[in-house]
Amino acid sequence: MNKLIGFIGIALFFGSPAFACDEACQRERASAEHNVELPSYLSWQVCEDTKQTFMRNDLRSLENYRQTRLDTQYKGPMRNIKSFIEQRIQWLEECDNYLKLTNRGHIFKDEATTRSVFAAMEGVRRELDRAIQGATYLASGNEDANALIAGRFDSLFKILHDHRDYMMLRGQFVTN
Repeated sequence: MNKLIGFIGIALFFGSPAFACDEACQRERASAEHNVELPSYLSWQVCEDTKQTFMRNDLRSLENYRQTRLDTQYKGPMRNIKSFIEQRIQWLEECDNYLKLTNRGHIFKDEATTRSVFAAMEGVRRELDRAIQGATYLASGNEDANALIAGRFDSLFKILHDHRDYMMLRGQFVTN
C-alpha cells in the first residue's frame, strides 16, 4: 500500500504543471528542431493581441476604407491601404509561423481558415496593386476596377466575420 501511495505521489509530482513544457521550452524545442532563430519579441500573448487588434481595429479600418474611400481614381489612398494590408499579412504570417512551430496551432481557427484569410487578403492586395499600376478590366465583362476590388474586400470581410462569429460563440472574442 505504501508503494502505491509513493508511486501516486511521484506520478503527481512529475505530472504537475511545473514539469510541463511552457512557452520558453516550446520556443527552444522549435528553434532546435527546425534550426531557426525565433524572434524574441514574439510570444503566444503577442500573437493573440495581434489577432485581436486585427479583428477589431484593423477590420473596422478596412471596412471604412471600402465603404467611404474606395475609388481607383485616387492612387494615394490605394497605395496606403495596400501597404496597410501587406503589413498585416506580414505580422499575421509571422505569428502563424511562430504558433505552428511552438505547437500552438494557427493564428486563426485552423489551418483552412488561416489559409483562406491570407488568400483573401492577398487577393485584395493584388487587385489594389493592379489598379495602382493602371490595369484595365474590360476583359472581365466590362466590370470597373472599383466593383472588382469591392468584391475582393467583401470576400475578405465574409471570411473574417464568420471567424469572428465563431470566436464569439466560443467566448474567445469580445467586442467593445
